[in-house]
Amino acid sequence: MVTRFRKPAGLAVLIGLGMACLVWAADPPPAGQRSVDAGQLRPQWQMGDQWIVETVSLPVQVRSAGIAQAKSQPIRWQFAVQKYEKVVSDDCYRVEIRCLEEGQQPTTVLWIDKKSQALKQMQTQIPVPGGFRTVSESYEFASGQPSPVLSPISALPVDLPLFQSGQSKGSQTFTYEANVGAAGTKAVGDLGFAYEIQQEIVEAQPDQVKGLVAEGFAKSLENKPVVEVKLKRFDRQVRQLWQPGQPWPVYSSNGTTTCRLIEVIPAEKKSQ
Repeated sequence: MVTRFRKPAGLAVLIGLGMACLVWAADPPPAGQRSVDAGQLRPQWQMGDQWIVETVSLPVQVRSAGIAQAKSQPIRWQFAVQKYEKVVSDDCYRVEIRCLEEGQQPTTVLWIDKKSQALKQMQTQIPVPGGFRTVSESYEFASGQPSPVLSPISALPVDLPLFQSGQSKGSQTFTYEANVGAAGTKAVGDLGFAYEIQQEIVEAQPDQVKGLVAEGFAKSLENKPVVEVKLKRFDRQVRQLWQPGQPWPVYSSNGTTTCRLIEVIPAEKKSQ
C-alpha cells in the first residue's frame, strides 16, 4: 500500500538564479536571471574519501514549543566512502557515518547510486533500552527518474539533492517512494509513502553566506562561489549551500539542526 503526499495547490514556480562564477560570452544577465549547470555541483567521490561535519540541534521540547533556548553542544560526524555495493541491481557508493563523540554511538550507512547520485537506501540505529535497534528505509523513483530525497532523521542531516548535468533554472518537481526496510524486500501490503518534492537551485552571494560556513571554506568564497539548494516537501524544508568540488554541502539546515562541513580528507591525501 502506498500513501501519497502532494504539494499544496497553487504553489508558484520560482525563478532560478545562477552561480556568480559562470562566464558569459556576451553581456551577463542581471543577478537572479542566470541559470546553473547543476552537474558542476556533483561530488566526485572516490573510495577512501572522508569528510567531517559538525551539527548543532535544538532540543525536541524547544522545537515543539517554539521557545528560544540554547542549542545543543556541537557534535562531529565522520563520513567515509568505504566501498562499492549493489542495491538490487544498481551500483552504489556505500557511505558510512560514525559519531566522533566519546561513548557508544549509533552508526548510519547510506547507499548512493553511482550513476545518478540519488539516495537509494539508508540504514541507521535508534536508541532502545540496552543498546540500539537497526532500521532501514529504501527509495524508489517513478519511471526510473531519480529524485532528491529527504531522509527520515533530522539530528544528522543526510538529505540529498539531485544534480543533473545541464542548465537548471527555476523550481523542479520530482516524486519518489519511501519504503520501510531494505530495497527489494517490500512485500504485498507493506506500507510505502509517495512524496512530491521541489528542488530549486539559486545563486548565493558571498557576503550573505560567509557567516554560515566554516572558516576554512569561507576563505574561498570569492573564487569558488557557493550555490544555494532548496528542497521542499509538504512537511519539511531544507536549505543547503554547495560549493563545486566539495563532497558534501558546506552548510545545511532543516529547521531543527544545522550542519557545517569542517574538514575534507581525500583518499589520495590519506595515502601520503
